[in-house]
Amino acid sequence: MIKKSDIVRDAVRERDWKKALRIAKDFRIGVTREQRSKMARAYECIVHPEFYRQIGIGIPEAIEQGKEVVKEYAESARRKNIMMKWDVKHDKAKGIIDTFLESAVGWRDRENLSAGLTDEDKELVDAEVALMIASIRKRYKLQERLPEQAARIQPEEAEAVIPAEELEEMPPELVSAAKEPEKPKRTRKASNGEKKAPSKRKKKEVQEEGQA
Repeated sequence: MIKKSDIVRDAVRERDWKKALRIAKDFRIGVTREQRSKMARAYECIVHPEFYRQIGIGIPEAIEQGKEVVKEYAESARRKNIMMKWDVKHDKAKGIIDTFLESAVGWRDRENLSAGLTDEDKELVDAEVALMIASIRKRYKLQERLPEQAARIQPEEAEAVIPAEELEEMPPELVSAAKEPEKPKRTRKASNGEKKAPSKRKKKEVQEEGQA
């Protein structure tokens, strides 16, 4: 079933303002009363221009206001749709990787992986595999699933898995991960453990600033 919001987006893309306004003017979700009023007035001006001209309404201005509102709505709906599709796609990918990681614990059953290893060797490998799996799951938040929380990734990593055109359209909050707090700068110390004295050049700059 085609959503009305999709019909509006297609109509806006095709610049069929009459069709877009006819449908969008009745929306109640994601549209304010003032926006509905502007779209309804614009639609009426397109359908009955002579009547509104007679009562003193500026036809071009009213239509333009309605067009701006419906374009804004269509753009908002488009971005929301892109964000939802990206979330679902990324969550599915996490589920696939998580499945592979779960199967990794059975590596002992594969002769090409366990051949030539003693029981002690296998225990060491098991520990290393478990460590790697835990690290990967923590790094990519594989336990988290939509809609509880969307995964956040670094921009440079996003470019590797997301087409450039989708990346440009994605909301910033999905692309940018929370930055780690800056590490405090360490003061250089002399070999005896004391703070290194400022250079003569630094002393001269400080004195000049004090005299200014």
